[in-house]
Order: sequence, then C-alpha cells, then structure tokens
Amino acid sequence: MAVVNVVPVPLRTVIKTGSFTLPEGSIMPYVTKKIDKNILGEETYILEVTGQGVTVGASTDCGLFRGWQTIKQLVNTAEGGELPCMKIEDRPRFAFRGFMIDSARHMQTLDELKTMIDAAALFKFNVFHWHLSDDQGFRMEIEKYPRLMEVGSVRASSDFGNRHVNEPYGGYYTKEDMREVVRYCAQRYIDVIPEMDMPGHTTAMLASYPALSCSGEELPLRTTGGIFPEILCAGKDETFAFIEGVLDEVMEVFPSRYIHIGGDEAPKTNWRKCPACQARMVEEGLRDEEELQGYFANRVQDYLRAHGRTAVCWNESLKSGMLENDMIAQMWMDKEGLSADWANSGGKVIVSDFFHYYTDYPYAMTSLSKTYSYEPVVKGIEPAAEENVLGVSACIWTEYVETLEKMAYMTFPRFAAVAETGWSYAALKDRPDFLQRMRALVPLLKKMGVTPAPVAEWNPHPAKKAKNMVAFFTENINGDMVRAFIRSKKEV
Repeated sequence: MAVVNVVPVPLRTVIKTGSFTLPEGSIMPYVTKKIDKNILGEETYILEVTGQGVTVGASTDCGLFRGWQTIKQLVNTAEGGELPCMKIEDRPRFAFRGFMIDSARHMQTLDELKTMIDAAALFKFNVFHWHLSDDQGFRMEIEKYPRLMEVGSVRASSDFGNRHVNEPYGGYYTKEDMREVVRYCAQRYIDVIPEMDMPGHTTAMLASYPALSCSGEELPLRTTGGIFPEILCAGKDETFAFIEGVLDEVMEVFPSRYIHIGGDEAPKTNWRKCPACQARMVEEGLRDEEELQGYFANRVQDYLRAHGRTAVCWNESLKSGMLENDMIAQMWMDKEGLSADWANSGGKVIVSDFFHYYTDYPYAMTSLSKTYSYEPVVKGIEPAAEENVLGVSACIWTEYVETLEKMAYMTFPRFAAVAETGWSYAALKDRPDFLQRMRALVPLLKKMGVTPAPVAEWNPHPAKKAKNMVAFFTENINGDMVRAFIRSKKEV
C-alpha cells in the first residue's frame, strides 16, 4: 500500500490506481491551483494527484497555501520519484494553532525567525505568538519611551542556571524589523500575536522607568531566570498611561486581532504594602490583590477593545474571578481547573500545557509521544463547551536556548506533534504512524535549515531518562534558583 507521509495527517485520503512521475526540475508547471467557492472553510483544501500532475482547490488563497504545504511534503518524501494517485480532502480541527518563541531572554535574528516560521508553516501553524518583554529584556522599539531600548534592552550579564556569561547582552527589534516579521508571516497566512508581559515579569520596564513600580526604587535588569517581586504598580494612573502609550505603538506595528498581555507569575507582595494599590482597591471595591490583578487586566482589555483588539492572558489572571468575558485565557499550568471553568462559562481558551507543550525541557521529561498523546480539550470541560477551546500553542522559552540549532533541536519534532493535534481530528491520530511520517520528513526540515533532535532521542528509553534529566538540571538549574522559585510561587 502506498505510504502518504504528510504531517498533520489529512482528514481524508483516498489512494487510487496509477502514479505521477515527478519531473527532474520544479513540480510547479505540473501543479494547478484553483479557487472554488463551493469548498467551505478558509483553510479547507482538496488535493488530487493524477497521472498528469497535481490539482489543489480551495475557496481562499489561504486554503491553497495549506494545500501547497501538503504538496511539498508529498514531493519530498515520494518513493522512487513517483507520487501515487490520490485525493485528499482536508480541513483543521482547531482554528488556533500557534507556536511561541521567547525573544526576551535570548534574541533571534530575522533570518532565524524566518527559518522557524517556514518550518511552522510547513506543518500548517497559523499563529506566531512572539514573547517580546520580560525581566531580562524589552525587545520592541517604542519611540515614546526611548529608555525601554536604552536601558530595558541591555542586561549586565546572563546567568541562567549554571551558565554564566559575564558580559552585557542586549538588543531589540526595530519597528521595521517587526513589520518585516509580520509581512513574512502574512505571506504564509500566519498571524503574529505580540506579548508584552504585565503586571509581573516587568523588571526591564521598571529598570527603564522606576516610577512605574510601587516603591519607585531603581533596579537593574535581571540576569537570571525566576519570578521577581517587583511588578507594575496597579495604583498609579501613570502605569496605565505608560501601558496605553506602549500599546498604541504595538498596535501600529501588529495588525493582529489579539494582543497578549501576560498576567502570569505576578507576586502580590509589593501590592500589599503599597498605599496607592491599597487605595485603588478601596476605590474600586476590590476584596483582595487577586481582584486587583483582575481590575488591572480588565482596564487594559477595555483599552484594547476600544481599538478593535482583544487581550490574551495566561491562566493565572483567572484567579481574580472577574475577568471580562471577551478576554482569551491561555492555559499553561492550572491546578485549580480555572481554565475549564472559564470555558464552561463561555470564555475562550488556548491550551499550552506546561507538561506537554513546553519544549525547552529535555525529551527525557517531555517525550515526543507525551506531547503527541495530549488531548487539549482538558478534563473538566463539558461537552457543550468544547467549542470554547480555540486551539493549541507550543512554546519555546529561551533561558537555555541561545542558537537556532538548539531551538530546532528542542522544538522539532515536538512542534510538529502539536501541529497535528491542532489540525487533525483526534480519531485520525495514530502515534506509530505519526512517528513514521515524521521520520520521513526530517530530510525536508534539514533542507529548510531546521535540524530536529535525532530520532533516537525523541522517546528516550526509561533507562536513559534519569541520566538525561540529571544532565539537564545539572547544567541549567542550581539550588539557589530552586529555592527562589519555591519562595516566589508561594507569593504568587
């Protein structure tokens, strides 16, 4: 039987008799693309291989592009230079299929980002979530607040885990850089969602403009990973004026409907001691600091909504119990089941589960099979609310990822596994079959400049897992970090 090496697995594939012999040069003269308004769905496509060539039809250019990614995979994995005659009818399960790259801890060049975007497009991702600010660096050009680039983009050193680089690390993306990324993604029918984390993970902002904190004290950018007590002051109107000023310029560059405003890991220690924050709580009738964070997020959402945009926030923001219902919650670690409750109440959820979709941890911790087998309609979501799961997003954080080579190793093939979960209906998924198809696509990825982890490392043998985990944590984690993390988690 003919083998069809396509990831994500299509909705329906019918193999027919005969084959098409691939030409020596480009296949393009033998590919016919046609717009057919009778084909329903923006990303739906119908692909047919006959003895004369390939025809792909869709109702939109986006659908044609998705079909072209399937053609590329078929051509590059064809056995003996022959494509079996077939008909593929395909459409996605989820509307939101994202990949996140953290450029705050370590930046990527535009060419490196484009390489990752091309690899993501091959697997039919349609959202690039771009993390652009954190405690260790602010990476966006904002003309109104120049100190974000002069101060907030440069840290004194890099001390992630047991890795120490005792020299300044800095840089930011100009508006033209960011517009170029938006243009490049648009050509691949990928939306770019920028993230400016708030009210926590904001040391780079506070180092640039100390008056935005509760204390007003000067502090340097963080050079280590972690969760830190200094966060934006929710009691000062200047804070919201600053946020709105930054968002004005962000929205000029990024046309996406969604803007990510963070909301994770925000310790309330300073808010509890801050007269301005406490006065804000009294003024707004807020019971505690969690509700103050809800007020904070809602105020930013109100501003975005007035400009035709919608805020996305990490699931910790749900703790307030008062988020406006048009906000989007992104679930990464949610022991209380608040994301399921949010979906059941009509709220929209994006799933980025830490234990399955975070790819900056070793395969010994998060194997390819573990990533692939995860079902994003999480426990607790009622059947009637399943439609409120917008989709999935795979993440790569870069404290320990400094090069494209390391990023490619960590993300692929795990990104492809998330892509298949996002695109393909659950009943079609088959882990052994996926592994076979993924192995066949490795040469194509390498040709594109993305070298995945070696096949032998995708699903480590149990005997090797412990050894690999020890090696990872020895290299990247130290005792001070663990103790600081535990203390900070108690404060969040």
